[in-house]
Amino acid sequence: MAIQQYGTALSRNLIRAAQGMLEHAQPITVLGDFGTQREMPQNQTDTLVFRRTLPFGATPAGLTITSGSYAGYINAPNVNAPDFVLGEGVTPNANTISFQDISVQLQQYGILFKYSSKIEMLYEDDVPGEMQKLVGETLAEVMELVRYGVLKAGSVVQYAGNVSSRSLVNSPITLNLLRKAARVLETNRARRVTSRLAPGPNFNTRSVQPAFVVFVHTDMVSDVRNLPGFTRVEDYGTFKPIHDREVGVCEDFRFVTSPLFRSFLAAGSATLNGCLSVGNTNVDVYPAIIIGEDAWGQVALKGMSAIRPIVLKASQTNHANPLGQFGYVGASTWFAAVRLNEAWMARVEAGVTNL
Repeated sequence: MAIQQYGTALSRNLIRAAQGMLEHAQPITVLGDFGTQREMPQNQTDTLVFRRTLPFGATPAGLTITSGSYAGYINAPNVNAPDFVLGEGVTPNANTISFQDISVQLQQYGILFKYSSKIEMLYEDDVPGEMQKLVGETLAEVMELVRYGVLKAGSVVQYAGNVSSRSLVNSPITLNLLRKAARVLETNRARRVTSRLAPGPNFNTRSVQPAFVVFVHTDMVSDVRNLPGFTRVEDYGTFKPIHDREVGVCEDFRFVTSPLFRSFLAAGSATLNGCLSVGNTNVDVYPAIIIGEDAWGQVALKGMSAIRPIVLKASQTNHANPLGQFGYVGASTWFAAVRLNEAWMARVEAGVTNL
């Protein structure tokens, strides 16, 4: 005989908790709205494999590209038109396609709060409710920092001021610097970003106007606004922004900001040259990350399948809590981010003007 148990249908407390957590996570997520999105099936493996088809004539390679040099591109296609001339009545040689698999191992992340039954029953503020908000915000920030850590470690890098290393940087970002980075992406057939993850709890995407997206720290906004030909979001007219944190566009570049995109503190030149240094020693170097379509991938923090909320009220007694003296609020998720094509993304490192 069937019996309706507590776990037969998901508790509305958990549904509401998950929705509330995601709502508070959304404003913090910037990088998480882009990249190639994948969901990991349960009970399969801890390793997710992204597979891509290499362009005809391209081969996998590793390369660091520094300012002033862009020879020997990563995965650059080598197509020679005369090789495709057909002889009359002669069947051409057949070709094959090449795949590249990029594996990434998922890691589990989580946060847990604990509160007493006295808090739940007598305290004037809704402490468990506030804990739910903090769970969503904190877990979202953790995921965003994981993405940022992966992307800022890419091998294609340009340094402001036409210097050869991070330790010599003491100049702000320039349009010419961005153009050099875009040159590498274009030569390697990088496509402009045309989609992003749609807002809300559902796992789907929406189309955006094609552009190279540049992710910058909020400290860099002033220098970005000073770029020649920069247009503010307020002046777009019918031109729609691709993200709520977009500040403007310059040529092929759309700039999206976040305070989470931390600088390399005191990693630049000892000659400040008017650049910001929090410790007033060496220049703080800020990475601006430029991405093309499908340059990197992630398991998205979206939907009920990606985040597991925990809401255990103090009134829910069990063997570990027989008198109902404490409750828990928390969440956990399995997550990973990975660079899929080094040649379709670049990092520009620069100082920021000390205002």
